[in-house]
Amino acid sequence: TFGGMYIASKLMLLGNIHFGFSGASDVAAMPLLGLVLSVYGIITMPIENAYSRWRERLADQYALQTTKKGLAYASALKRLANQNLAEVEPEPWVEFLLYSHPPLGKRIKMALNSETQPSK
Repeated sequence: TFGGMYIASKLMLLGNIHFGFSGASDVAAMPLLGLVLSVYGIITMPIENAYSRWRERLADQYALQTTKKGLAYASALKRLANQNLAEVEPEPWVEFLLYSHPPLGKRIKMALNSETQPSK
């Protein structure tokens, strides 16, 4: 993102001064750029994943409202979990840091709950 590149450029300027690189074109500065971008990615990954999980949850809700087939959806998710040996209920910190989609357990519960709610 633009913000990440801006931060990387500022950190690279500091690195150039501290490590004595001649500038952005200095090949010796490439590992520093890689380190800066990697750290930025690690820091922003939970934020990006939270946004992605929110969008996926909205997509699931739309699919359930449109098809009105929560039981079929839950069954498909259970088969998918068994087939892929997926962790249905991961630890909350694992979900927060690493999951870009809602965990299958939450998606299955949402699908089953959609069956019990009256249609609008």
